[in-house]
Amino acid sequence: MKGPIEKQVIREEVWRKIAQEGLHADPYGRIPPFPGQNKAAERLRRTTLYKESLNVMVPPDRPQLQVRINLLQDRKRLIMATPGLRDGFYEIPGGQIPPYLWAKAVSSVGVTRYGRKLSTTLDEIGRVNLMVMGAVAVSLEGDRIGKGTGYFDLEYMILREIGSASEETPIVAVLGDLQIFEELPWGEKDVSIDLIVTPTASIPIRHPRPRPRGIDWPSLQGRQMRRMRPLRELVRAR
Repeated sequence: MKGPIEKQVIREEVWRKIAQEGLHADPYGRIPPFPGQNKAAERLRRTTLYKESLNVMVPPDRPQLQVRINLLQDRKRLIMATPGLRDGFYEIPGGQIPPYLWAKAVSSVGVTRYGRKLSTTLDEIGRVNLMVMGAVAVSLEGDRIGKGTGYFDLEYMILREIGSASEETPIVAVLGDLQIFEELPWGEKDVSIDLIVTPTASIPIRHPRPRPRGIDWPSLQGRQMRRMRPLRELVRAR
């Protein structure tokens, strides 16, 4: 286990490598786009995990756009968090959006227009069968480094808090081959992954680390509580 400084060093290394190799003009500060994004999405689509899942959560990051489009095409129920979790979670049921609107509907802006707002409850969100996300880097031990905001970890904790996710909920990272490391710094609040999918490979994690059991309320800042609808709703329900 190491702290945020070590994680930031890894982020800078990945972003610099992506920029130097001409893979993206400005990868800094984001979940970076990567060559073969659509191939990785198709590889995920062929996995048993994907085929057997009907209720799938994917963050709004650009590199996972094709994953979200595939979910609509395959008539699955897509759950998306809004950017920064400000307006919580939305659903877009597959089969209800015409194909020419798929890309717009599953964008970070379009989801609030074409999707349905979900209250932060098990009854509304349901049990999530699969969580798919991007990363700046992942390790072969199942550890993940995001862009440093902690949004995905908090999304998982919220879903775990209400019973929509559990320790057994499969989590897949879809990213580029050069973003994979043998090992990475990690922390107790980090959410481990079960499977890495790249344009060229699917790599299962044998022994992922235990995940947070719910929200660590004392660690939350007042600003987070004010800005994020799910946290406000959960506080009112406590």
